[in-house]
Amino acid sequence: MMKNYWLLFLVFLFCGALSAQNNDSLFSQGIAAFDQKDYETSTKIFSQLVQDDSLNATLHYNLGTSYLRLQNTGLSIYHLEKALKFRPDYEQARINLNFAEKLKTTISKGSLPVPRQQMLYSVFNFLNPNTWAYLALGTMLAGIGLLIFYLFSHKAATKKILFSIGIFAVGISILSYFISKNQSNYLLEHHYVIVTQKGTVLMQEPRNISKVLQNITEGSKGLIKEETKQWIKIQLENDTTGWVEKNKVLKY
Repeated sequence: MMKNYWLLFLVFLFCGALSAQNNDSLFSQGIAAFDQKDYETSTKIFSQLVQDDSLNATLHYNLGTSYLRLQNTGLSIYHLEKALKFRPDYEQARINLNFAEKLKTTISKGSLPVPRQQMLYSVFNFLNPNTWAYLALGTMLAGIGLLIFYLFSHKAATKKILFSIGIFAVGISILSYFISKNQSNYLLEHHYVIVTQKGTVLMQEPRNISKVLQNITEGSKGLIKEETKQWIKIQLENDTTGWVEKNKVLKY
């Protein structure tokens, strides 16, 4: 029975290594296609890779840049915004996003509110969520170990040091856990939308026969306020609030 478990474990490791090798090969093919100005192919390849690794900023950057070369405004802005969400210091993504913004037929004026989670994410982004989680686990184990030594120690000075460091380690563990949770929630939750289709309109109510508030330019950004099954209520950069059909936007 134990041999079967080991066999399954080895098969799992082999499949994981094979998948990683295949993705590396696809990534190289995508870069080669982009360098050869075959942007249709590079877009297909990076789209496939993004499906397997949706939190990878580099993949979103390359996909967004491929769409930029195809002058697909909405999808270019969407993927470059995603790259910056995962890596706020991704300067090349920010530069290309500025180029993509210039493809819009109407330049948006104003700015959208910044979610609280995003502000906290920016403060603690020097470590990724997984690293914060490992730090929480490691410091908790260290704290428990120190407190166990404290219980069995007989020297007053040693007990005081072990207790102080142990409690400090547990405190760091708890703080790291909440930071990891906030960082993960921010990456996984959707706060904004990007309009990806031409002819999208902002409606006063979530129904097709409602009053049209304004036409929305492809590539425009909106803050999510509310959702129904088919509609999303958004706030645009000019502070206008209304409803758009879900199939006309992508959330991030």
